[in-house]
Amino acid sequence: MKRGLGMEVKVKKSKPLRVAYIKHTGAYDKIPYDQYFGELFAWAKGKRLKPAGPPMGIFYDDPKTVPAEKCRSEVGIPIRGRAKPEKKIKIKEIPSADVAAIAHRGPTKDYSKTYEKLNRWVAENGYVCTGPPMEIYLSKPKLVRGEPSIFSVIQVPVKKA
Repeated sequence: MKRGLGMEVKVKKSKPLRVAYIKHTGAYDKIPYDQYFGELFAWAKGKRLKPAGPPMGIFYDDPKTVPAEKCRSEVGIPIRGRAKPEKKIKIKEIPSADVAAIAHRGPTKDYSKTYEKLNRWVAENGYVCTGPPMEIYLSKPKLVRGEPSIFSVIQVPVKKA
């Protein structure tokens, strides 16, 4: 199996989530994940909130059509419990949805190939995307043969066309 590309697409029902997040505008490959996740986890700990799942990123713009400096994203953690937004940390509910999901395991530079496979599958199987893609990070990035590598699930809300 090829690293990062051998995974199959599945349609599933996502769980509803309450997410604490930080907004980011700029190139997706320049997002300071370590900084944002550090701030979010420290904030949650200070509020005695329990994480309700792995950290995530939500990506609102297609970097092929939107200039990198204008790409909008959110870096977040699902939380259990009630809390109020504070400074740059926002909170929102993400409802359950039908999503097309694919795992990515391998170099971060191959993300675009995994997205292409997901988008091609959506189009070829009679679906349309109804919202922004979300990356759920199942491992911290590691250096493998000198390149950043990660295990994540990319999911995008869909409906039958």
